Amino acid sequence: MDMQVILSQMAVLFILIALGYIVGKIKMLTPDGVKTLSKIVLNISTPSMILHSVLNDTDSITGSNTAYFMLMVLLLYILFFLIGIPAGRVLGRQRPDAQCVPGSEQSGTSNSGLYSFMIVFGNVGFMGFPVAYAIFGAESMFYVALVNVIFNILAYSVGIVMISEKGGNVNFRVLLNATFIASLISFTIVFTGFRAPFIITDTVRIASGLNTPCAMLVIGATLAQIPVKDVFTKWQLYPVAFLKMVVMPVVTWFVFKQIVTDELMLGVLVVLSGMPIAAAIAMISVEYGGDERTASSGVFLTTLLTAATIPLVVYIFLM
Repeated sequence: MDMQVILSQMAVLFILIALGYIVGKIKMLTPDGVKTLSKIVLNISTPSMILHSVLNDTDSITGSNTAYFMLMVLLLYILFFLIGIPAGRVLGRQRPDAQCVPGSEQSGTSNSGLYSFMIVFGNVGFMGFPVAYAIFGAESMFYVALVNVIFNILAYSVGIVMISEKGGNVNFRVLLNATFIASLISFTIVFTGFRAPFIITDTVRIASGLNTPCAMLVIGATLAQIPVKDVFTKWQLYPVAFLKMVVMPVVTWFVFKQIVTDELMLGVLVVLSGMPIAAAIAMISVEYGGDERTASSGVFLTTLLTAATIPLVVYIFLM
């Protein structure tokens, strides 16, 4: 396990967030620009990243182990929903004396779905891949890709419904989007072993490279629109962070150690269950009318705390 690689990856993400914050502060990236960039991330770079994660490793993604692991991932997310949805409802309750401030969670709508999303969906993509590689090596990559297939199918369907929910009236048209379609295609690729021509795989590879920098710029530019103190003063984010990065990996280890005998599979499940809040929540919130300020604050705070929690989880449960 190379802790230096893990810490370096987090430092890169924070530098990109800081760059987004700067360009947002000096209005190089305006609020309208943030929305445009979010559309690019959701409709181009994220679908490309999803496809790229499975197009280059179809030889090893076969057999009963793959099906078994996919089942374990589905069970893992069921566990997450069982914890995250009730917790989100508790954290999203409005106080009777709350003032109605436009653009805030106290303006008449609850953030229950947003907090549930935060607890359920972690950054298993562009943070999960390098962290898993640093801890387990290249052999873990196709397992991480499989987790991402399930993550993207759920995050860009159920997750969008959770964030875009308005007073209980759900618009199911939000389910039909480029990212969800790409997830379904990737799921098919996993089980058919389809090999795309080089011109397609290389195009997808290049487009997927936009995802991390663009996503971090959106988060940073969104943070630039609010006082920095809001990142640390919104009390609900602290129990969210505790549940997401401490409770989830602990529960995952205790539950799946009883049914998963393969150490690599178990290790990937435990580590990915402790990832910070998925950065996609910021783009989805911008695109579908969620509270992007709270979303970006949660990503910022949990990513910061991950520098301590991931090494701790690895040290306690996997060494």
